[in-house]
Amino acid sequence: MPDFTIRAATDADRSVIAAIHAASWQEQYRDVLPSDFLDREIEGAMERHWQDQPFGEGDVVLMAEREGEAIGFAATWCGDCAYIDNLHVRSGQRSGGVGRALLAETARRLMAQGHSAADLHVVTSNDRARKLYGALGGESAGFENKPLLGHDVPHERIRWADLTLLSVVASDQT
Repeated sequence: MPDFTIRAATDADRSVIAAIHAASWQEQYRDVLPSDFLDREIEGAMERHWQDQPFGEGDVVLMAEREGEAIGFAATWCGDCAYIDNLHVRSGQRSGGVGRALLAETARRLMAQGHSAADLHVVTSNDRARKLYGALGGESAGFENKPLLGHDVPHERIRWADLTLLSVVASDQT
């Protein structure tokens, strides 16, 4: 049984989401984003981004917490298709099943809304995340450049054609 909980994010979580997101980019994306941007601008850019990002009625935005402290989040935007836009876990909390649990719960909530598939993009140099998504049944659906706050970065599209697989495999590994 995990020693953390997962719950729906609220508007009150926006600042902590921004902080987790900024710290994750500072750690993970030094090879693809300018250091000046990561050192001086990322916190403000993420704060603005998350204050302006609408949480739609069908969107799935989740927080993982341990002893009342936010340790990770996942954000999925739901239109015609489900798009997992963010999955970030605090440094020191990774490899403990938090990301898997967030993805499993995301898949369950998406299926409850009638979604059967989901996509995400992962920075191609993020080998750790790419390995996780592959282990959870995600399949490569091609490569493309995508902007990250104004910076074009190579990405791989990962697709789960059947969210049942993601919910089961991710749950089995937490």
